[in-house]
Amino acid sequence: MGSRTPLARRAILFHLEEKLEAELAASLNAASFEVHRHESASPAVSGDLVFCTTGPALHMAQALFPHLPVIVVSRLPETAEWLDALEAGAADYCAPPFEVVHLRWLIETHAGETRRSVAASQGPSAAFAAA
Repeated sequence: MGSRTPLARRAILFHLEEKLEAELAASLNAASFEVHRHESASPAVSGDLVFCTTGPALHMAQALFPHLPVIVVSRLPETAEWLDALEAGAADYCAPPFEVVHLRWLIETHAGETRRSVAASQGPSAAFAAA
């Protein structure tokens, strides 16, 4: 019998500044996540979460990935920006230093909710399997 390996969680990095993207990608890789860059206007990449900056990038990410939680990433942690991002519809907010524990919490909290809600919409047996 073969062992079953859980699927890696996938993070989409969308319109991030180069240095910030590199730092986040390194932390996500250290936490065993697949990382995909996405710069174009087509939603060809699938994933569990989208990481982007606030403003126009947030609105574009929400439009391109309507069923995925979008996490706003900022260079500096600012309470006002955090609140603005949440009011604009972001699922959450994060800033460096990116810690593996925090990134795993973001993924499990937000990507887990998405998987459960999609499964619930597909019926009781699918919702049970996603829990």
